Amino acid sequence: MSEEHIHTSAPFVASMGSMFILIGLALATNGYPAFWFVCLAGIAILIAGFISWLSEYSPQYEEVDIERYHSYWDTIPIRKFGTWLFLLSEMMVFGTLLSTYLRYRAAAGEDWAPAAELIREHLIFGVLNTFALLLSSLTVVLALYAAKRGDTKRTTRYLICTLILGTLFIVLKLYEWFEMMHHDFSHIDPKYEHGFWVDTSMEGSTFYLTTGTHGAHVFVGLIALCYLIYKSNKGGYTEEYHDTLEYFGLYWHYVDIVWVFVFPFFYLY
Repeated sequence: MSEEHIHTSAPFVASMGSMFILIGLALATNGYPAFWFVCLAGIAILIAGFISWLSEYSPQYEEVDIERYHSYWDTIPIRKFGTWLFLLSEMMVFGTLLSTYLRYRAAAGEDWAPAAELIREHLIFGVLNTFALLLSSLTVVLALYAAKRGDTKRTTRYLICTLILGTLFIVLKLYEWFEMMHHDFSHIDPKYEHGFWVDTSMEGSTFYLTTGTHGAHVFVGLIALCYLIYKSNKGGYTEEYHDTLEYFGLYWHYVDIVWVFVFPFFYLY
C-alpha cells in the first residue's frame, strides 16, 4: 500500500465557503440586506470545494486505494482518526451554540416567553423533522449492513432513502422558516407583527443561527450522499471495502444526535 500523501486544496476551498456563510449569518443578525448574497456565495464556494474533492476522489473506486495509516496510529486508519477529530471539533461548535442559547434564555426570563410560544406553534415541523432524521439514521445503518453482505442494490436503495429523508428535513425546515418569516404573529407579541426572523429579536437570532447551522450540516451530508449513491451504484462498496460508508455514518449519526438536543431545547422547553 502506498504511503504517498494526497495533496488537495478542496478542504481549504470548502472552509472558505463555510466562512462566507457564517459572515452572511452575522450580517443577517445585524439587519444588512446583502446577507443573502454573501450566504449564497458561501454556499457556491462550499459546493465547489466538494466538487473539487469528489473529482479527485471518485477515480479511486476501491477503498484500498485511499486508505492510509499513520506511523503513530498504525492500527487506526487516518480517515477514521480524522473523522473522530472532526466530530470532536463539531461538538465544540454546537456546544457553544446550545450553551449560549441556554445562558441567554435563563437571563431573559419571561422576555423569552413570546418566542417560545411562537416556536411551539410550529411543533409539528419539529416532530416531522425528528422522525425524518431518526429514520434516516436507520437507513444509513441498513446501507452499511447491506454493503458488508455485498448487496450493492440494497446499499444503493438505502442510501437513496437516506437522501430522501434528509431532503425532507431541509424542505420542512425551509417551509417552517418561510412561514415564521412572513406571517403575522402580533397576537403573540407586537414586535412579531411582520414575522419572526433573524433580525427581529435576540430570540430569533439564537433560533435561526442554531437551526441554520444544523441545517447546513444536513445539507453537506446530502451532497456527500449524492456521491455515495453514485459510487455505490458503480459497485464501489464491497464486503471487504466499505469504510467510507462507516465514516459517513458517524457524521450522519452525529448530526442526528445534535438535533435530538436542538428539538427539545427550542420546541419543548
